[in-house]
Amino acid sequence: MKRVLISIVLASAMLSVGAMAQSAKFTAVYDKTAQVVRSEACSSTVADFCDALGIGSNDSDEVATTMATIKVPQAKELLVGLSAQVSLWTSTVVKGKRGSYSRALAFAEGGVDLYACNQASGTCYRGEPGHVVLSNRTQELEAVLGGVIEECELELDVDLDALTASGSFDLSDCTVANEEIGLALTTMAAHHFNFVFPNLPQGEYEVVAKLSTSAAAESEWNCGDIYDPCVLEGEEDPGATGQAYAFIGKHIMTVQEVRAVRGENGDPVVIE
Repeated sequence: MKRVLISIVLASAMLSVGAMAQSAKFTAVYDKTAQVVRSEACSSTVADFCDALGIGSNDSDEVATTMATIKVPQAKELLVGLSAQVSLWTSTVVKGKRGSYSRALAFAEGGVDLYACNQASGTCYRGEPGHVVLSNRTQELEAVLGGVIEECELELDVDLDALTASGSFDLSDCTVANEEIGLALTTMAAHHFNFVFPNLPQGEYEVVAKLSTSAAAESEWNCGDIYDPCVLEGEEDPGATGQAYAFIGKHIMTVQEVRAVRGENGDPVVIE
């Protein structure tokens, strides 16, 4: 009796596995030759700083790569997952003296869009929920700095008889060097997001990943209202510098042909 029951259970399990294998398709693709996507930006109040690097204050790049081809029966869905390594580097430096104000901002981001393109009709469908930010960072640094007083020159009226001296000076009689604050952050992490292509017409589809990066930088410096003037004639102006770098490298895609539960493929509100 036990043998009969075991045979029945095993047969049922084998039939279930066979049914699942016939009802779904799956593929995983890692593109070793994919072009690396990168953007960089620089902004500085220091003369010729960014010009010497050949970097502007805004940059963006995107690369579209066909990563998989799959046949889809009528009214089926594709469930596509994309994982990618995203590296971000942001650097902000502010300088100041005699009460000057400086601010630096650096922004870096990496994201992705997915498309399924019907080879016969040439129609491309965008994967839901549209563009996805895999990673981003906004770094801002600002300060009002007095500077480092290195030396001061002042004139004294000395009364040797009374053994007294008198005199006065202000910051304009002093040599003041810049104070400087800098902050740099570098991260690399793997990120993943799932996309869905609902109710695709029958046909053979190329699944395309459009990876994108963007970078931006801002810098600002001006005299404060603590000292007037905050920079004297002949002195070097303080400055502020922001730099950013975004990089998307290794990535892998998984594609499954699935059938969504009827009525459950809704359109929820997405809060950015």
